[in-house]
Amino acid sequence: MNKSKLFQRNALYLAMTTAAVTSSFSVAQEADLDRLESAQADSFQQVEAEELFLDELIVTAQKKSESVQDIPIAIAAFSDDQLNALGVTQSGELGQYVPGLEIGNSSGEGSQLLLFLRGAGLNDLNTNNAGPVGLYSDEVYVSSPALSPFQLFDAERVEVLKGPQGTIYGRNTTGGAVKFITKKPTRETRASGRWRFSNHGKSVIEAAVSGAMSETVSARLAVSKSDSDGYGKNLLDGSTVNGSDNTAYRALVAIEPNEKTRILVNLHGAKVDSPNSSFSPLGTLDPVTGETCSDRRISNNECVDRLGYRSPDNELDGNYNGIGRINLDSVGGYLQVDYDVTDDTTFTSVTSYDDLERALPEEADGGPGSLLQTEYGVDSQTFSQEFRLAGATDRVDWLAGIFYLNEDLVQDQTIDLFRSFRTLTGGLADLDGSAAGAPILFARSVNEQNLETTAAYAQANYRVNDLWSFTVGGRYTDETRTFNANAVLEEPETFGPAPVEVYNFPGLETSASKFSYRLGAEFRPNYTTLFYGSIASGFKSGGFNGGFLNLDPEIARLQLEAFDPEFVTAYELGVKADFFNSKMRLNASVFLNDFKDLQVFTLINNGTLPVLVLDNASNAQSSGIELDFSAILMPGLSANLNASFISSELENFVVESTGQDFSGNRLAQTPETSISGYLNYEYDLANGGYLTAQGGFAYKDDLFFSTENNPLVGQSAYTIVSSRIAYTNPSERWTIALFVNNLTDERYLTNVSDIRDITASYVRTFGTPRTYGLELSVDF
Repeated sequence: MNKSKLFQRNALYLAMTTAAVTSSFSVAQEADLDRLESAQADSFQQVEAEELFLDELIVTAQKKSESVQDIPIAIAAFSDDQLNALGVTQSGELGQYVPGLEIGNSSGEGSQLLLFLRGAGLNDLNTNNAGPVGLYSDEVYVSSPALSPFQLFDAERVEVLKGPQGTIYGRNTTGGAVKFITKKPTRETRASGRWRFSNHGKSVIEAAVSGAMSETVSARLAVSKSDSDGYGKNLLDGSTVNGSDNTAYRALVAIEPNEKTRILVNLHGAKVDSPNSSFSPLGTLDPVTGETCSDRRISNNECVDRLGYRSPDNELDGNYNGIGRINLDSVGGYLQVDYDVTDDTTFTSVTSYDDLERALPEEADGGPGSLLQTEYGVDSQTFSQEFRLAGATDRVDWLAGIFYLNEDLVQDQTIDLFRSFRTLTGGLADLDGSAAGAPILFARSVNEQNLETTAAYAQANYRVNDLWSFTVGGRYTDETRTFNANAVLEEPETFGPAPVEVYNFPGLETSASKFSYRLGAEFRPNYTTLFYGSIASGFKSGGFNGGFLNLDPEIARLQLEAFDPEFVTAYELGVKADFFNSKMRLNASVFLNDFKDLQVFTLINNGTLPVLVLDNASNAQSSGIELDFSAILMPGLSANLNASFISSELENFVVESTGQDFSGNRLAQTPETSISGYLNYEYDLANGGYLTAQGGFAYKDDLFFSTENNPLVGQSAYTIVSSRIAYTNPSERWTIALFVNNLTDERYLTNVSDIRDITASYVRTFGTPRTYGLELSVDF
């Protein structure tokens, strides 16, 4: 975008921000933006480049349109152009550029995301328990964790709301919310496309078309196709691994039957047919003596697993005998109706439905033998309904509503243990662990869960005068889960053709009701500065362990005891300020999260088979400081720097089933320091086009993937560097760019699982290595 156009847009945003000093930025004011642009375009185009000031992004974090700088909560927001310039093409990559936000995955590309924000998160790899960081697509809560990787295409922007969202959002969350806002239908006929080609045989193709179908109907269709040969090699057959084959689509229809009514219909879906990601094991046994190695030798990859296998020195390569394919099919949609009851009051209804089927196989041992192979199958249907009423007067903005969600879910999961030992034991299954150190069997676990939640909420902001405003909000939530668990042994050679039931626990139920609140104050000494403070509570209901349980029915019964709800009280003080004629901006916040009954997922080794524990830590805290600094350093050159400094602690957590004490440990996936930033330079060419060059980095301090704080189940500090240079033609209809992500080819972990009891190894998944390529974007 050339400088005159950039200044024009920035000046319009500043005008709207100034107006917001005495009244909130309403939907009606947003509509005025186009009229202001038309009336002031001529004068703005005459302003010199050195008079540019920082851009502001309009968001809907509080379910109304307003500038990020006017919202009294900590928010990280990115436009589509910013995401593209940073090289963020998948939702899982967003965590690199939002300090305080960590996004891992359970087993590589295509698997569900594990989101942690300010220390709040859940490492549960199963799909029956969503984490405390809510994921939203437009106005709809994404209930199924299996759908989390497939939201980021044809996006208008992304908003990351930090801290508990315990009042106005669909599901109560103790950590925050990540919102993917899609591009909507336009009256003007528009078409756009993006082709991104890179090494590892990867291509990403996105296309969208939008326009009017009649005087009252507009539509938009967007599709995305991602393919990759993969990085790393299977040394058994020479094939590449960690490839992908993903397709997603979205169709939207906007209808305006009259001046008071707006209807938006959304239909979306995704299809995945990708090879499952590979694991890189770190063996724990001495290859000569069979004794357990020291941590130093284990981390140096000097040891072997239970079958004597040692991974290649190149962590991305391996000898894999069980690469299967991930199969996912999802379809869903929502209907949103907005009706202007009066000039100042709007009624909104959002009705959504999603249907998902997924089978995710894992060669969990990561080697040429068969020590552990699993498959996670899930079939879920989710329905939600929200009604809300919003209004405004000269001094008060208010919002009230009700929310309902119902999810039916079936998990069909299998585990194949020690198949390579069958020739040594004659195929006999041994449930007490005496043969070969562990049972040898194929087991199927089938869980059925119904989740039903209802809530009523209200929030109001009262402007006392031009300087002071106060916010009060509350939400009452009632949630119930019913759960059935069944496990059978399927081993025809041993038990015959009929499965042998191990346990069956039908009719388990847990429910909880809770009131959560938000109290806030804002002080605006001038139109460029906002001071704010808040106290907010959050609530996440309890549930059941949906993972693989012990095959001893009595131990499984203990594992299936419902874990309790999680509570948080969050305290935050912050400032958002522009300086030097809006050429410099500093947003800063300090926070304290006080958790009660923090939900913790832990895999504990006890010498026979690991125990999956989903339990509550009595007390935990996270506190920190977050900074977001932006500046125009000179005409055409801008900079951004973000930082998060977090201290976290499990103040009291003793695992009841094993007696292990993790009190004093840091929270999982919570580095003490995260810093990211970028420089962007734009140079106008004589032909009217322009060049844009950008370089960015993201630094993450040491972190642990589990509550045990075992360094071998963690990631040491690392830095990711990216760069991009692009040319945009004078009409701004097309852009061609060269890019490189992970410039230094940093090897960093996205997850580690401690399965020593089964395989005598830790198994690891790695982030994407250096990626470089060419991108062509068109917009006409």
